Amino acid sequence: MRQPAPSFFGTEPGHFTLAWPGDAAFGPGCSKRVAEWAVSRGSCRPLLVSDAGLVASGLVSRVIDDLRAAGLTPVLFDGVAANPTIDDVMRAHARWGEAECDGLVAFGGGSVIDVSKVLVARLCSDAPLQELLREGDARIVRAAPPFAAVPTTAGTGSESTTAALVKDAEGRKHVLRSRRCRPQWVALDPMLTMSTPPGVTASTGFDVVMHALGAATNRATNPLGEALALDALVRSFESLPAVLARPDDVDARADMMLSSYLAGVAISLCGVDGIHGLCTPLEALVSAPHGHVLAVTCEPLMRFNLATMSARYARVAAACGLGGATATETEMAEALIGRVCALRDLAGLPRSLAQLGVTRDALAPIYDVALANASVQLNGRPMTRDDIVALYDAML
Repeated sequence: MRQPAPSFFGTEPGHFTLAWPGDAAFGPGCSKRVAEWAVSRGSCRPLLVSDAGLVASGLVSRVIDDLRAAGLTPVLFDGVAANPTIDDVMRAHARWGEAECDGLVAFGGGSVIDVSKVLVARLCSDAPLQELLREGDARIVRAAPPFAAVPTTAGTGSESTTAALVKDAEGRKHVLRSRRCRPQWVALDPMLTMSTPPGVTASTGFDVVMHALGAATNRATNPLGEALALDALVRSFESLPAVLARPDDVDARADMMLSSYLAGVAISLCGVDGIHGLCTPLEALVSAPHGHVLAVTCEPLMRFNLATMSARYARVAAACGLGGATATETEMAEALIGRVCALRDLAGLPRSLAQLGVTRDALAPIYDVALANASVQLNGRPMTRDDIVALYDAML
């Protein structure tokens, strides 16, 4: 699949664009306002997109009750998979048409919100879905329906990013990049993350760290994006260990939710880096959570970057309060890498492809895919095909 050029993120020095996502409410209990929002937008039959796990948890029924209490007739689609697929989107689209829905509420983690964003693209264009995924906003011809997102995890930041990822039948990931398909309203309610399983909290929380690090260190030009990325990185460095140690710490969960949102805005302005760029092709080979694959990818790529990016890494380390007053540039950069790796280990995430069940023989088909990846092209240190082969070998 042809990827968008890195210029989407402003790689020409001194030239960049700013595009903020929709309105957002933040704070414990703010998700109760979703019914009020739907009424204000004139939606009578909103499609509530979620997943079976959240339905079983009882959280979805509360949203349905709130919507019904406001006089609305919600229609449930709970068929989103953990690693969402194009088929999930098509089934959600069919449900929308059958029920004659007129608004959309995504209630769940990044998978649910990603499917909803691609659904919005499908509703706003008559182009084939594969063409939509490839061309994004260039194929959007109609206004989006009312669209709200209520994230239940602090991780992907899909509620604020321009990207949505779905797999095809062969397991390949496709990325929709669209500013017009982002939610128009978001409720950032940390209380919804309180019952998130520890493993999901760890994996999605590490995704926040990787988003923030990538946006803060890649070669894109965007001062606002970099500032947001640094803020998200500082918050997540402090709050992820707190949440893992004290799952009922509302303040730490609130900080992680805000970090996720801010990092999502940052990567929409700056993009990420080679950590995500090498991760995406790997996800065609495994069914592991996104954060697990990032955990395997991050250390070899950071150490590869160190050869030419020690000054950039040192600057980020200083912003995060790492190193010391007398530390050298290299020592500061190493402190940043050490902090990321310590968080990976604290979260209990894997460190090698072997732990994900990937062998060297399975890697050959993805080398060229990785080389063409837009995030690889945004990496602060350019990568050749030989570099990519060596990096994947280092992950084994």
